[in-house]
Amino acid sequence: MSRVIHLAIAAGLITALLLSAGGPLPAALTEGSAPPAAGPRPLMLAQAPAAPAPNVEANIAELRQRLAITPAQEPQFNALANVMRENARMMGSAPPPANVNAVEGLRLAIRYGQQEIDGMKRMLPALQALYATLSPAQRQAADAVFRQGPGE
Repeated sequence: MSRVIHLAIAAGLITALLLSAGGPLPAALTEGSAPPAAGPRPLMLAQAPAAPAPNVEANIAELRQRLAITPAQEPQFNALANVMRENARMMGSAPPPANVNAVEGLRLAIRYGQQEIDGMKRMLPALQALYATLSPAQRQAADAVFRQGPGE
């Protein structure tokens, strides 16, 4: 696979981690970022910011554990966690509109994809700052989490 494809897959896994609404980190990492076969993912444009979904906190706790974050790394990890929370707030959780036609479904998927990209852009500086503080073993764990997902 080309490097671009690997980066796209990694970006999808990171996005799934950030934006998942279906369980703790292991499930989030295996879902990917493509819309489900049943229809496009939800799009929330005019929703007021709400509290992040409870699973975001579970994802953050699982990530903290898997990376074995040290007290010295807490500031960088907390910055990343805050971006994860903010991205989750911005995504919303309402179901997609019923009976969407193919054209509108594609429009919604494009908008949702743009929201995912925007979330990844917000996350990148925080992830880079944390990654720079990680030990080689922690980097290896982070690479595995964001590249493969659990159980692979």
